[in-house]
Amino acid sequence: MLMAARKLQGIGLVLLVLIFAMMLYPVSLKVAATRSELARINHQIERTRDNIRYLESELAVRASMRQLEQWNADSFGYSAPDASQYLSSERQLASLDGLPRARGANEVAPVLMAMVSPVGTPEPAATPVKAEAKPTAEKPVVLAQAETPVRSDSAPRLAPTRRREQLKMIEDQLLAESTLADLKRAAAREAKEGKSGQ
Repeated sequence: MLMAARKLQGIGLVLLVLIFAMMLYPVSLKVAATRSELARINHQIERTRDNIRYLESELAVRASMRQLEQWNADSFGYSAPDASQYLSSERQLASLDGLPRARGANEVAPVLMAMVSPVGTPEPAATPVKAEAKPTAEKPVVLAQAETPVRSDSAPRLAPTRRREQLKMIEDQLLAESTLADLKRAAAREAKEGKSGQ
């Protein structure tokens, strides 16, 4: 029996230590949470101190009118508005047209509308006018049609430009007869080498 009591005593001590550890674990979690909150509050205090320092220096600068006037004279050039700068109504503001405009700002080409009849459709034949019909004051609309049919598969002809002339000169230099002769000779030589190598 004494042996059984000693074994139970050992198991009891282990259980007691486990219960004590389980009671201390929430306390350690609470301590860690309190530490992180304290670190966050310390960070907020430092930010607030920095803001206070910034605002104090800003107030010190703004309190010095001499410094502000010097900055205005050196850099900004601000001045108080004159009475002539104020407008008495919204209409004056809307009709304010004394602002300089860029050249060609209002010179927009007008939009033109055109009607085109499909190519190849015959025009309707004119019907004879009856004697009872009243003459109309409107003039008939006549559409112009191209005399030669338009081909969509042909390349459009563009006016020669300086760029095209330069490209033509480069092509002429690259494809000069001497260059072509050199290319033909090199091709013939390669063909001979290829035949003799086989």
